[in-house]
Amino acid sequence: MKLENVTPMNFSGIPFVFGVIAFSLIVLLPRVMSEAYWPLWILGWLILFASWGTGAEIEGDSIVLKYAFGVLKIKIPFNEIEEIAVLSRLQKGTIAKYFKWEIFLFMSFIVYAIFDLITLPRGLLKGYYFGDIGLIVWGLFYISAFTTPFSKKKIVELLVCILVPLEALALYLKTGSITGDDIFVLMSTAIILLIAIPWFYERDYIMIRTKKAVYLLECKNAGKIIKELLVKRCSHEA
Repeated sequence: MKLENVTPMNFSGIPFVFGVIAFSLIVLLPRVMSEAYWPLWILGWLILFASWGTGAEIEGDSIVLKYAFGVLKIKIPFNEIEEIAVLSRLQKGTIAKYFKWEIFLFMSFIVYAIFDLITLPRGLLKGYYFGDIGLIVWGLFYISAFTTPFSKKKIVELLVCILVPLEALALYLKTGSITGDDIFVLMSTAIILLIAIPWFYERDYIMIRTKKAVYLLECKNAGKIIKELLVKRCSHEA
């Protein structure tokens, strides 16, 4: 039975490894290779898309999570499930509590981007600086979203607003000037993030924990999904 509007996230297991490889190819490769990096850079995006889940369904006594365009299937037997929680419905629920490696991944790329931004010489094309600044901003956004309780999304909105002048300052220190086009790019990034915040917080996030791993599902209606899981689990235990 297919679970409607459910997307497994790439926060654990093989999909997480795919995500690490993808980010390494997309972010780090252009810095260490010449123009010959393009084929591997494109491969990085394909691996990133493959790391995201395409759906979930109940098969027999298990829930099956589908990744890699449906090719990779992770089966979770009901009798191995130790805990199910809707993180977005908890007063102090956060994604970071259960998926610390994801936070470490983003922190690593932020540290790398800060180091690269500091060591880049002045006077280069602004695209070099925008690349690092963009990586820092998006990384901080994800970390704040994952570590801030779902009941306090205004903290994330405030952070996004604070980041705009900080971006402008970093760019000015490297280039010595700020143009109208620069402000447009920085403001556009902030607007995109502010639009993403309501979408992120309007979704439900279901955590499934077993003895071996922890999985995260994103969905529109957690209550319906939890009910289906519990009904199927109880029927197989009876």
